[in-house]
Amino acid sequence: MDMDDDFIGEIEFNLSAEQGEVVSRAIAIAASSPGDELEDEFARINPLIAIMRWWQSHVPENERLSGSPESTLVDACRRFLLAHEPGQT
Repeated sequence: MDMDDDFIGEIEFNLSAEQGEVVSRAIAIAASSPGDELEDEFARINPLIAIMRWWQSHVPENERLSGSPESTLVDACRRFLLAHEPGQT
């Protein structure tokens, strides 16, 4: 079966409470982002994918954590927050 970006399905991550908070904050910011950088409409519909796309295009490959899906997700969200959350720069 061919799958496109519109079909994601349900994905579960085993996150600690702190990791879950980081991911939730990043998703909230991406979903309400006023900038063109995240393709506003797409980010509102799919904020997690928008964050991962931002991470791939803005974080050099040699700086990206590799490991479990959870560690990759949390790294992407932390970096996204550092770049987008007010008072973080």
